[in-house]
Amino acid sequence: MKIFALYFKVKLIQKPEWFDGFRKEYDEPHDLHVTLIQPKYIKEGQVDAMKSKVTEVLNRQKISEDDKKLIFDKLAPRTKGDDGKYIFMVGCTKNDFLYNFQKELQTKLTEFNNYVDKITIGYENNFKPHITIAVNLDDKRKDEAEKYFNSDYTCIGYFDELILAVVKDQSIEERTNLNNKTAFKL
Repeated sequence: MKIFALYFKVKLIQKPEWFDGFRKEYDEPHDLHVTLIQPKYIKEGQVDAMKSKVTEVLNRQKISEDDKKLIFDKLAPRTKGDDGKYIFMVGCTKNDFLYNFQKELQTKLTEFNNYVDKITIGYENNFKPHITIAVNLDDKRKDEAEKYFNSDYTCIGYFDELILAVVKDQSIEERTNLNNKTAFKL
């Protein structure tokens, strides 16, 4: 068994001055992204069929430059996970294309429904696009990180690639290995 996820890779063209240093201090090394399909298990023999379904969805799309624009301007609540650690996210202003595209992917990929973590079913079904900017913070580090949000935290960017990541496990090494990613140019 492998694990797959689908996400739009995000490139920021405007961000607060403190943003890069903050992520270096409080986040894991990963591309900024908006997850469309949460991590699910897949048999290795199903990967090509799944790629074909994703290609079908993409081929039906007429994606404009306006569709690709993303504004992250809503500080999401500091979420405390089951492990007692905090995650910080900045939510995206409503983007109709993003919501519709995510729903179409969900519909097309219904046969792939074995979630790695059952809690993410809710994240996928109640899609709230965001970028994660800090993970695994204990109470002390959460308090330190919150001081950054006294000033502007709005980020503006766009997506230009849909990424399909297929990994053997959820380790940082697997998630950041370019050989485990298929990029669909938009």
